[in-house]
Amino acid sequence: MSTDPLFTRLAPVLNVSDLAAERAFYEKLGLPVIYEGDEYPDFIAFGTDTINFGIQQADADNDPPSVLTWQIGVSDVDAAVELCRTAGLDYELEVNEPAPGWRYRRLLLQTPSGYRLALEGESE
Repeated sequence: MSTDPLFTRLAPVLNVSDLAAERAFYEKLGLPVIYEGDEYPDFIAFGTDTINFGIQQADADNDPPSVLTWQIGVSDVDAAVELCRTAGLDYELEVNEPAPGWRYRRLLLQTPSGYRLALEGESE
């Protein structure tokens, strides 16, 4: 049996109500577009070395908050706060202390299609 992992990455695709608004939102966060083409005109992929996901125009209405909370880890919450502030994105800063000695902060945002996005910092 091979020791190479069978599953190598997670690349979710979110159905969105407004493709252009969602694209602008993720670009404001600094996530680069890695695919946009005539082959799939209603699909855009974003990616970095550690994050890879796509958005596509939804065929019908959905209820994003009941389906998914999109959580992305960040190395510096204060830098993420400044990025959101500079980009004009509304956010809420949440401080969590689930157990003694375990504290972390995260930013809570809402995408144009209504998905909840949490930018979670490392334990402090």
